Amino acid sequence: MPELAFKKFLDNALCRSPYIQRLVVGFSGGLDSTVLLHLLMQMQSAHKRELLAVHIHHGLSSNADAWANHAMAVCASWQIPCTVRQVEVMRTASLEAAARLVRRDALCGQLQAGDALLLAQHQNDQAETVLFRLLRGSGVAGLSAMRGVSTINAPEGDNWPLWRPLLGVSRGALEQYARQHELTWIDDESNTDTRFSRNFLRHDILPALQQQWPAAVTTLAATARRMQEADQLLQELAEELAAVCIDGQQRLLIPAVQALSSGKQGLVLRYWLKQQGFRLPDEAVLHQITSAVITAREDAAPRLAWTGCEVRRYRQHLYAMAPRQDIEQKWATNWDMLAPLMLPDGRYLRVESTGDIHIHVRVRFRQGGERLSGRGMTHDLKKLLQASAIPPWERNRLPLLFCGDALVAVAGTSLRSPEWPNGIQLMLEPAVSGAT
Repeated sequence: MPELAFKKFLDNALCRSPYIQRLVVGFSGGLDSTVLLHLLMQMQSAHKRELLAVHIHHGLSSNADAWANHAMAVCASWQIPCTVRQVEVMRTASLEAAARLVRRDALCGQLQAGDALLLAQHQNDQAETVLFRLLRGSGVAGLSAMRGVSTINAPEGDNWPLWRPLLGVSRGALEQYARQHELTWIDDESNTDTRFSRNFLRHDILPALQQQWPAAVTTLAATARRMQEADQLLQELAEELAAVCIDGQQRLLIPAVQALSSGKQGLVLRYWLKQQGFRLPDEAVLHQITSAVITAREDAAPRLAWTGCEVRRYRQHLYAMAPRQDIEQKWATNWDMLAPLMLPDGRYLRVESTGDIHIHVRVRFRQGGERLSGRGMTHDLKKLLQASAIPPWERNRLPLLFCGDALVAVAGTSLRSPEWPNGIQLMLEPAVSGAT
């Protein structure tokens, strides 16, 4: 029965996270979430946490209003606060994915410090996820499927605790529990539409598999657990390799990577990109990074891009970055350095000073032929940037500061002329998200 598995999960989760004061349930009103909410209500005297049910009104069905009313009525009868959030789902090629995203955002919008979000996915859902990802060609991380304890990422960047207490419980056991306790629930007609991939697996594929292999669901769920263990071991290995292959500036050290086997190279690359928050490319792109970018001539400037990221090589380092916005090279402006200066690409230039600032400068980008004077000598800026190991794609993006016709400082570097005042530090800061 679900009670024992649920109580064991909840006791362990609360023991590991005693700061959790409220349990927020994604409550569709269907069988799974109804059982989950009922279990929480039944055991509230033991776990002593506030409850909140959140119902997401997608508006995709003519029954959506009735479902919301049902959810509120159930919660009222159980004396559990219920919030209904109405959302709009864009009708894209993947309606499933679009609905999942807006539901995630709406649920996250109800969370606050001290909350954990509980969802009602069960063992059959886990089996479907393993099959679905297997057919998409996922690796170990993908086949790990859903985890009992994880986090959910909000659009604002917050990470909230996400618990799935019923992953070890079959749908049959949930149905038996619901009948025993005379629970009522809604049935979403879209769950029987086999045009959706997961419904096709649920109604056509898994039953056929279970006819031949009755334990298919539990076996697939067990595979997910083993993949989670394997993924944990791979992450530990990746961290060990990263200590040797990634420097303090988040650059990949090419000689160290080339000394690894192909499997370890791929592991390090995925870890490196994931740590910086970039979307992982497909296997073909990863192969291109190891076979073309890493092995390129040292004087070459290879670049490989995919959605939201590009990888470049310079000398013995590999760099990952968001795609660079083109710079208007003819841009220029006067600056008194008293307030931060916003650059055309959204970056900011500001100063930190130990005293009063009595200098006005002209700020622009490289146009070619600039020279920096100092110690009785005049140096070509291009050669100075090369000597400073500034990557080529960054050189034209560095703001140059002039007093009259004389170049006195290059922001983002340590290059200064003797005319630059002591005690004034230039700070070049990245663009704020959403800046243009």
